[in-house]
Amino acid sequence: MFMVDLTGESNYAVLGVDPNAGAAEIREARDRLVRRLRDRERREPGRRQELVDQQKRVNAAADRLVRPAQREAYDRDNPHLRFLTPRRAAAPVFLDRQARLDVLQRAVAAHLAAAGAPLRHTPDLDQPDATADWTPNPLLDGAE
Repeated sequence: MFMVDLTGESNYAVLGVDPNAGAAEIREARDRLVRRLRDRERREPGRRQELVDQQKRVNAAADRLVRPAQREAYDRDNPHLRFLTPRRAAAPVFLDRQARLDVLQRAVAAHLAAAGAPLRHTPDLDQPDATADWTPNPLLDGAE
């Protein structure tokens, strides 16, 4: 069995960048996040320590990813990060909003079915084709 620990937050997720991001993009993301955290620190003095800790985490993540040797070691220790990011080859499929929603709906339905949770059927009015739908509907069944 192959398992991946998804509980930890990756350095890429902390910065909000793709694992294929270059050093310049990583630095830009770090600078943008630190600026936002400092602004929040001024506006929310009661949360100062929490925001300072977040800044330290952002800086540490960026520092590790900007240095080639450290980044290579991080990527080697976390190979699963490459599998959990969208691939450029699949990107055109997700340009259409409806395609994204269809994929999401199928994934949720498969997850619920695997968990044994009951699936709520799509209402008749929302279905593009209701010829195979024999779900009882009191409003439509009594309309003869």
